[in-house]
Amino acid sequence: MGVGLLDINPIEYLNRTQETLTLTTVWIGLFHSAVFGVLVALSGCLRGMQCGRSASDVGYAATSAVVTSIVSIILATAIITFMCEVLKL
Repeated sequence: MGVGLLDINPIEYLNRTQETLTLTTVWIGLFHSAVFGVLVALSGCLRGMQCGRSASDVGYAATSAVVTSIVSIILATAIITFMCEVLKL
């Protein structure tokens, strides 16, 4: 995006990325993705187990699982970000 739309030199983009990206931010990102994966899996399993037998119940459960996943991801992001601020990461 920066190279294509903002006319930033690709070498300059890579240099700025290397300056900004630290091993800590990579680990935090990996932790975020693992937490998100667990939350989505748990939401899907929970709503799937609560599902009825009809097609409409399956549709309702799928919609509910998506909404539950989105809300839990937003809350997890807020909690992880707050903890990173407290720990000064």
